[in-house]
Amino acid sequence: MRFTLVAAACVLAAGLAAATVARAEDGAVKVGPDEVERALVGKVWEVELPNGAPATEWFNADGTVRITGGLNDKGYWRLWEQGYCTTWFRMRNGAERCFTLDRTADGKYRVYKPDGDISMTILTTKDQ
Repeated sequence: MRFTLVAAACVLAAGLAAATVARAEDGAVKVGPDEVERALVGKVWEVELPNGAPATEWFNADGTVRITGGLNDKGYWRLWEQGYCTTWFRMRNGAERCFTLDRTADGKYRVYKPDGDISMTILTTKDQ
């Protein structure tokens, strides 16, 4: 059992290290809550989900959020010291999840789950 836990921890650490190297190699810049607030709050996002499906997300200044397209739900968001967190009515049975982001050289925002996998890529934003 101990070996399995150590092996799993090593695999996770290697995956996170590879993701960090990939971000650095493609010129991406880590984004914190200040940029989330300045560039993404009060906007409509056109996004691409990991499976390639398009979706639209309304990231409202009042702390509410709605997504349509590949996913359909509504909920709440809040800033977090490393990015932002969401709580959806249906997704994840209402459990909060926090996300980190980076901005690519071409201006897209990649949103990462806690395990380092991409949750979505924000292709464009526009004012509401």
